Amino acid sequence: MSVAPVHLDAVYARRGSYYLVPFEAALAPFVAAWVQDHHALFWLAPKTPPPLTPAKMAEWPGPGGCPMLLYHDGFSKPRGYVELNPMPNENRHLWLGHCLIHPRWRGTGQGRQMVQLLLELAFVQRTADSVSLVVFPDNVAAIRCYRATGFLQVGEQTKFFPTTNRRHCMLVMRITRKQYAVLPGSPLAP
Repeated sequence: MSVAPVHLDAVYARRGSYYLVPFEAALAPFVAAWVQDHHALFWLAPKTPPPLTPAKMAEWPGPGGCPMLLYHDGFSKPRGYVELNPMPNENRHLWLGHCLIHPRWRGTGQGRQMVQLLLELAFVQRTADSVSLVVFPDNVAAIRCYRATGFLQVGEQTKFFPTTNRRHCMLVMRITRKQYAVLPGSPLAP
């Protein structure tokens, strides 16, 4: 599949050669193909029944949600997909959702780059007070990525998912504006 280079006039955040841009619906089939099995889809989107389709992806961001793609200079294809969504009834509290890296780039630090850019967008441009997420406890690589970008575990939650017809425990992770400001390289550093 050929993917045209993204227009750089719509960049949300940039750090070095990596940048986040608005998600383009035309790229949904390309991104959906990154989810290679039902288990990976469950970790990514536990409410989404398999198989993942572009139409199902379009339903992910809620009202005010901001789906984005990660690009690297010199490459025309995206390397990651992530969302920054508002928490209902909680001003300045945002939610990191549906964080996904192209299989070729997993384990190479691309997820960390993407989350760092998302946090810059959240705290610097949108002046969020906090960003939260949930992750399954056995998704060790994702937890390592989130911890490396400053997220801390603040609790657990259990939810029932019709896709498995049972309850699952998830870790709740969060980073506050104050925590973000003291991270090495933070644009909010005093």
